Amino acid sequence: MTVLIIGFAAVVLMVIVVVTDISKVFLVRRDLDATADGAVLAAANGLAAIYAQGGSGENAQLDPDEARRLTAEYLDSVGASNRFDGLDWTADVTGTTVTVHLSSAVDLPFAPPGWQGTADIGSDAAAVVPIR
Repeated sequence: MTVLIIGFAAVVLMVIVVVTDISKVFLVRRDLDATADGAVLAAANGLAAIYAQGGSGENAQLDPDEARRLTAEYLDSVGASNRFDGLDWTADVTGTTVTVHLSSAVDLPFAPPGWQGTADIGSDAAAVVPIR
């Protein structure tokens, strides 16, 4: 009976460890997704204001350096580098689409022997900038 109780306790503890680690990664990933969405919208809105021309109805050809500048300003304003460990980001422009990629490392609350103590996560967001 003692072996059964110890085995059951070990399984319960392992489930708690796994659920806690997965929950932490999920919550940080959700925050990273929201930050990427905000960054791409800040870049797209800033570029739309720069390239706005009346009545053409066409899409703008965007400046990649300006998109990177606007993305960096947004990430600085929300303190993203303080919220995410090892934050790395890129902002790319392809035609009329701005794409922001964020990646970060998450320290797991529990790291059983043999497990990795961190998890790498990433998030992408894209927006098209139309001229209005």
